[in-house]
Amino acid sequence: MRINAQEKLEIQAARSRFFAMAATYFLGVFNDNFFKQAALLLAVIAGLSGLQGTATMLFSLPFILFSAYGGWFADRFPKRQVIIWVKFLEGAAMLVGAYGIITLSWNWILAMVFLMGIQSTFFGPALNGSIPELYPSWYVTKANALLKLVTTTAILLGMAVAGIALDQHWFATDIPFGRLLVAVTVLSVALGGIIAAFGIKRIESTKGHRPFPWAGPIVSLQESIKFRHDPPLLLAVIGNVYFYFLSLIAVMLINTMGLGELKMSVTATSLLAVSLMVGVCAGALLAPIITSPERWSHVLGPASFGMGGCLFGAGVAAGMELDLQWLLLLVSLMGAGFFGGIFLIPLTAFIQVRPDRDKKGQVIAAASFCAFSGMLIAGPTFTLLDNTFLPSSNMLLLGMFGMLSAVLFHTGSKVTNSSASAREQARRNNA
Repeated sequence: MRINAQEKLEIQAARSRFFAMAATYFLGVFNDNFFKQAALLLAVIAGLSGLQGTATMLFSLPFILFSAYGGWFADRFPKRQVIIWVKFLEGAAMLVGAYGIITLSWNWILAMVFLMGIQSTFFGPALNGSIPELYPSWYVTKANALLKLVTTTAILLGMAVAGIALDQHWFATDIPFGRLLVAVTVLSVALGGIIAAFGIKRIESTKGHRPFPWAGPIVSLQESIKFRHDPPLLLAVIGNVYFYFLSLIAVMLINTMGLGELKMSVTATSLLAVSLMVGVCAGALLAPIITSPERWSHVLGPASFGMGGCLFGAGVAAGMELDLQWLLLLVSLMGAGFFGGIFLIPLTAFIQVRPDRDKKGQVIAAASFCAFSGMLIAGPTFTLLDNTFLPSSNMLLLGMFGMLSAVLFHTGSKVTNSSASAREQARRNNA
């Protein structure tokens, strides 16, 4: 694409502000995943693998209850201001979580997970809604790919370092040193995130005149139902729900499969989850090359089939006694992540670009409401599977689900493209 001088200046001017946004996002995502992975590993070690499903539901619940409020704040106030507010909330949540980890109090740990869900509910619409305000629309897919690379790296590091941190024994302490290290880390990173947030560019809000959505979840449900009037946006939102449902169950299965079924170390199990995120990074880099906000749905079917096939391969490798079992699991999970990155990036960009500027927070919040409704369902779904089958068998089932879903996404892509072409032709005829 040919870039005019004005757009080039726009992109260059946004660079430093984007860096601050990326740093803020990186630190928050790292903290979230570092803490959650440490807590989930401790739960599995304690024989409480069912807490993974409970934690997932508690993290998802605020998105169901408060997404409408998060969207309203993102449209009503400068997004930078909202981001700074919620970063202070993250600091408070990490205080609660640090105490829970040190004392190994599951109530405090779960309370922290719930608070982080509230923080993310308000953080997401504000930060994601800021990206289209920084860049021309055609650049948004690339900006999202870069941001996804940053955040996926944060997830990767958070998951990897969590297991490594818990395995540390630098000093002899009454409380296991690994847990103390986790507590100090989350508090330090939260402080860094607050500092980084002040570097985000202030862009005046549209000060939308929508009344405050007191009904909360009902308003989010009403906004979600409106997606049916926009088939491409509906497809993107459904894809978003599907991706987070599938990936969340996959991560929980990796923990139980590594520690429980295959008797791996905490570090080796965390590295399996990391391989998934490494793949997402690679897929995120490829996605803006083969898609754009105008042409993106064609990758959904093949990418879904690729995710499912690789997860199925991981289940096969886990269920067999092989000399290179761990390596095969790494490669299979990395492949699943690669196709996941290709699947997710164009969806994210389209959901950001599609709404009018004064409704971006509202639409992104409604999309989050849908995505985390799927994640809320993922919690009890995992618990049911975990109580019924071996983790390797569950991975096989998840892979088959991904491959079958590919047919639906391929069909949905064709339908939405035909619908869009028909509307464009009608518009031209009327003109």
